[in-house]
Amino acid sequence: MKILQFGKAYPPANLGGVEVVIQLLTEGLNDEGITCDALGVNDISEYKVDHYKQGNIYRAKLNIKKFSTLFSLQVIKIFKKIRNDYDIIHVHSPDPMAAIAMFLSKPKKPIVLHWHSDILKQKILLIFYRPLLKWLMSKSSVIVATSPNYIEGSDLLNLYRNKCVVVPIGVNILTNDKQIEKNRFSGLKNKNIIFSLGRLAYYKGYEYLVKSALTIPTDCIIVIAGEGEERQKLEEIIKENKLEDKVLLPGKITDAEKDFLFKNSKIFALSSIFKTEAYAIVQVEALSYGLPIVSTQIPGSGVDWVNVNGYTGITVPIMNSKIIAESIGTMLKDENLYQEFSKNAVKRYNEELTRDIMIKKTIDIYKDILKV
Repeated sequence: MKILQFGKAYPPANLGGVEVVIQLLTEGLNDEGITCDALGVNDISEYKVDHYKQGNIYRAKLNIKKFSTLFSLQVIKIFKKIRNDYDIIHVHSPDPMAAIAMFLSKPKKPIVLHWHSDILKQKILLIFYRPLLKWLMSKSSVIVATSPNYIEGSDLLNLYRNKCVVVPIGVNILTNDKQIEKNRFSGLKNKNIIFSLGRLAYYKGYEYLVKSALTIPTDCIIVIAGEGEERQKLEEIIKENKLEDKVLLPGKITDAEKDFLFKNSKIFALSSIFKTEAYAIVQVEALSYGLPIVSTQIPGSGVDWVNVNGYTGITVPIMNSKIIAESIGTMLKDENLYQEFSKNAVKRYNEELTRDIMIKKTIDIYKDILKV
């Protein structure tokens, strides 16, 4: 069996949730002895081929980045050249460039379409992209959705729901057994750390998490790690509300720092407000550490499917700082409830959300298509 993962990019280029999944699948399949290559666009104007075990990572030369899309003529050329070398082509959407390459090349091999999210912000792009997407969906043998919620909430997926199969995104967490003694967060150990991690983007709703600091218990501190275009706006909110001692924006953190924060935080918080947040892989990481979650109820998103309300944490309405703060307080005041959520978090992760489970379900799909 030989598989091609075809998506926007491959880490570390354009690093986001979709790229992480492509890497998880490529590495996981190769670890299982299945030859799996990956094709995407580099984030610079340079063609490169990397290797992982028996697999190749093709990084096509970038021409221009616009509408959150990495446009590359070379990626079409590479795909045309290699498309017949595979038993299955696994395409990751949304990615207009991959859809264009597929349409122009019309591969004869079976297609698995991995639906990570609808396109919500780029309305102009969607006018041109939607017909391509519908063509690709019609040609696909299977459409993989990351949660049942997303199938229900997507008008396009509903058109082809007979082809849809749910494969939740799973991750394997390799924590550091040797705890780092000193880092820039060591001094927070005497605080109840409320941790959040992600790109500082419009759809994350971090302003509501920041403002929740006005009413959370006094022994709490909110740490929002990551970089992005919303940073200045968040810094202004922190300054205006005199929250410098209650909210930290440390920017990019190392893997060791991330591990430290997951291990030493009391709660993970996700305040996203738009369906652009389709799943939030970082929640799965939090669950693996036994960290209860406060997350938002986004219509049509899988966020509150990952964090089960009243089981692994609490889900709250979007854009409501007061309820975020109240939910944090509820968990911290009730130790029995907190421990129950923590125990359930680990259980949910181990039973449904590991990388190995995701890889097994994906292989089962491939075998079913190929009848092997």
